[in-house]
Amino acid sequence: MDKLVISSHGNIEGAKEFTNSLEKSQFTFCLVISYTETSEIPGITIAGADKEFLKFTSPADAEFLRHGHCKCIDSIPMSPDGKPTPALLTKVALDSAKIPHFVINAGSKISPDISHFDSQLEFGKNISEFTALSTEKVFEAVEFGKIIGKSICKPNECLVIGESIPGGTTTALAVLKGFGINTSVSSSMPNNPQSLKNEVVEKALARSDSKEPYDVIANAGDPMIPFVAGMLSTASKITNVILAGGTQMAAVLAIGKLLGYD
Repeated sequence: MDKLVISSHGNIEGAKEFTNSLEKSQFTFCLVISYTETSEIPGITIAGADKEFLKFTSPADAEFLRHGHCKCIDSIPMSPDGKPTPALLTKVALDSAKIPHFVINAGSKISPDISHFDSQLEFGKNISEFTALSTEKVFEAVEFGKIIGKSICKPNECLVIGESIPGGTTTALAVLKGFGINTSVSSSMPNNPQSLKNEVVEKALARSDSKEPYDVIANAGDPMIPFVAGMLSTASKITNVILAGGTQMAAVLAIGKLLGYD
């Protein structure tokens, strides 16, 4: 039986029961790093000091979690106005609770200078101009995620899966709308550029009217979404799983549901 419980207005009691069951669990954290060239659209994200630094954001986050400093860039990732990466909070939480972690490269342009699992997945293209991935690569991402999810879990523990992908809220929005879910999404920016995101999504969805899960991801998604969906599908059969994220993980759950995950 799949053990992940979605906390929502419709399942508050189930969420409380799930939370209480974790009281004595051993936690493990997994950071999945990835990239979409959608992040390079001017004004769509501030997950990096400028366009040239965006591709270093995810590997730098991974290096910071491991070493307390970054190797691929001289400082931690910051927004143009000086806001530091949320990886600061993640590292404090992991260190304080003594939670072990590992990193998976699922389509990052730059590999982190640490030991990590490498999926050999390609990064996602700019969805306003191109198909994000081939359908074959989406299938490959799901299958590799399934292998990792099955390999790393132990019964009666809890796997926490997080992500780092600049521009990921926009590709997540495209996937959710591609599945017919009418929604809006969060942002790394104080003033969410929702109109720009919607414009990008409309361009992407105009290319294809297919509702097949792999087609939607291939057209308008990114490598992280199918990879984590694959992880979820096998890991949740072995242990408890928490998806550490908002908008992007909603897209993961959407494709998971369409692929048969309860």
